[in-house]
Amino acid sequence: MLNTEPSRSTSAVFTPLRSGSLVDQISDRIAESAESGVLRPGQRLPNEVEFAAALGVSPLTVREALARLRDAEIVVTTRGRTGGSFISAGLAPSTERAEARLRETSRTDIFEMGAHYEALAVGCARAAARRASPSDLKLLGDLIGDPDSPDVEQDPTTWRQLETEFLVEVAAAARIARLARALIQAQSELGCLTYLPNTDPDYRRESCAHRSAVLAAIAEGSEANAGSAIRALITHTVNWLLIRRSQTG
Repeated sequence: MLNTEPSRSTSAVFTPLRSGSLVDQISDRIAESAESGVLRPGQRLPNEVEFAAALGVSPLTVREALARLRDAEIVVTTRGRTGGSFISAGLAPSTERAEARLRETSRTDIFEMGAHYEALAVGCARAAARRASPSDLKLLGDLIGDPDSPDVEQDPTTWRQLETEFLVEVAAAARIARLARALIQAQSELGCLTYLPNTDPDYRRESCAHRSAVLAAIAEGSEANAGSAIRALITHTVNWLLIRRSQTG
């Protein structure tokens, strides 16, 4: 079952904003986080007062941003005792949607998005190797996954969520909020493309091994090894997408 509960990695989403158009920043941040999978279909957003306090803005500003997100069908709002604002179920990834996006994306664009994503992830991993706490390591360990366990769902959406959460937790362990937000933005650029590799059992198995290597390097405090391990993880994803793109013609 897809987890719709908030996780620690969402903390980068609900942090104070910079100066400028606050409504634009809130809308963009939520849209990017939903596209990347950090905020999941069906996940409840904080209420307007809590949301405003977390971002350091007025409830009216949050209300305007939510209205824009509803118009874009990124957020739905329901009324009543169990009501609130939720990430739209229509954003749930699917093979058909991801394949369509892949056909629209050139190999050059995939490579460049991947290179940007890799550079950010390497920076996060190196910083995490210096700063990660035992609780960070425990959280990362919980996100390795075991593709051979009978207790683990084989749904690609669940595996994509695991992959997204792991990378954002590495960024959270780095203790650099700007870097974490930049990583989420890079994930959102790839968007539903990252769903496709997780339909492949061999990819999922190799990804687990790569995540284990990242965790081991961070745990030993080796910046160089952490950077190399996470570079291999991102390269694994990008190469899978490049091969699939070649097959689509």
